[in-house]
Amino acid sequence: MNRIFAKMPSVSFIPILIIFLLSLLVSGCATILRIHSDFIPAGSLRLAQVVAIGKRANLVTQSKETYEAMLASGIKDSEIVDGSVVMARIYCCGGITDNLSSERANAIMLFVPTGLNVSLGDIVEVRSGRAPANGDAGLLNTMTRIVEKYGNGDSHCWWDPKDDRLWLRVLYCDWMPNEGWIKQDGVNPAWYKPGGSSVPQN
Repeated sequence: MNRIFAKMPSVSFIPILIIFLLSLLVSGCATILRIHSDFIPAGSLRLAQVVAIGKRANLVTQSKETYEAMLASGIKDSEIVDGSVVMARIYCCGGITDNLSSERANAIMLFVPTGLNVSLGDIVEVRSGRAPANGDAGLLNTMTRIVEKYGNGDSHCWWDPKDDRLWLRVLYCDWMPNEGWIKQDGVNPAWYKPGGSSVPQN
């Protein structure tokens, strides 16, 4: 069977691909698709690291709900090509078990607009989505830019706090405070930049 996603050159990411494949198969039973879900206000910006890259053929045949959600949001069928959807982690690293770690359980899907040539391991900026509400199509998690290419030797971003013993770390870059990004604490920590999108009112 064809792989839906190319994997990062690291054995540690194999389980996240398995979880993602399972999520594609059961997405029809899920209340919120991974391409809609996040833990920050809709329309806000956050960072994520790409861990898998999708293929159009498998998206159409094995994740019909996600494919239809993309069409409903206004994306043309011709825009849905290999690499139009990626899987990304928003947390690092580890957990009680690898398969139950937050970085895998909370990984999100992103739509990649034409012209953004993303690679495995890249740190990307995402405009966060939300599930459909009041009869609309919802908002997709959508990549807005590549912040840092994988393997960049002059990185300004890291998993914060800088403590490899911690299981729930978030991406942080040294320029964030000066550009209006704020920290969200609690059970779903994040650094994000508030946006203007919201759930429509009746």
